[in-house]
Amino acid sequence: MGNSAPERSSLIRERLKGKILTSAECLEIADRKMGEAVADRRHGKELRATAQAWLVLAERIAQTEAIEALQAKGK
Repeated sequence: MGNSAPERSSLIRERLKGKILTSAECLEIADRKMGEAVADRRHGKELRATAQAWLVLAERIAQTEAIEALQAKGK
């Protein structure tokens, strides 16, 4: 099993150019990282921690999205 982290990192950087990720996209990344953690005995702990960080980010973005939706609805 090869390590495709550099390829995936560049994909994330490319997606970040000029836009903010949605909570759904962060959840997708967290899910992928957790899958990688299960398959990688050597770096599993780090990948689980990374997945957890993506989950926290997704939650914060979801809160921001909800606030923005309420503000837009109020206008």
